[in-house]
Amino acid sequence: MGWAEFGRVKNVYNETFKEIDEKLLHLLQERKANTKGKRFFPPMELMEEWAKKYDMEVPEIGWFFNSLDDRSYPFIPDEPGEILNVLPIMKKSTVDDFDYVLTHAMQHDNCSVITLEISYKDKDENIGHLIPRLMLEIDGAADYHVKRHRSRGGGGNTQMSFLVSPALPEDLDKISFALVPYFMPMENPTKEVILDKEVLFPKS
Repeated sequence: MGWAEFGRVKNVYNETFKEIDEKLLHLLQERKANTKGKRFFPPMELMEEWAKKYDMEVPEIGWFFNSLDDRSYPFIPDEPGEILNVLPIMKKSTVDDFDYVLTHAMQHDNCSVITLEISYKDKDENIGHLIPRLMLEIDGAADYHVKRHRSRGGGGNTQMSFLVSPALPEDLDKISFALVPYFMPMENPTKEVILDKEVLFPKS
């Protein structure tokens, strides 16, 4: 079996897109020069205003500005490494009939793994599957880099986890936590596998 060369991907590019892209690059460089390594994130009211004006979703705008944060961070591997200890957090907030609880952080060799529990207050009402378009923000003495790790749940309850580097300190008195809208427009949708075949188990 011989090797085949990769074909050139069809790319219809023209002067219109060139002009737009050059403006984008110029503005990105201008913004980067003015931030001087600090993080600048628009307030929720402004993102909601822009969402209506430009026919976008607030989490998409949140993802965009989060991606502009060009501060230098340590690399966070997908696997956090050996667990060292468990750090209780137990911070709770309620917004629009949903409880948000940061329960704990698993302290690992490479980073912290923070767990977030989201639940609907009315346990008897079936509201379907929750889709959290959120990112955890941490403010403290260090520059914390946060990466979404896992998400699971159903029936009005969802659990999310985040990789955080550097690891959280044991004393959380000077650490602030927040959740901001976040959704990657290019993110692949979760693959669904429907199991609807009859299953017969063998008799004893």
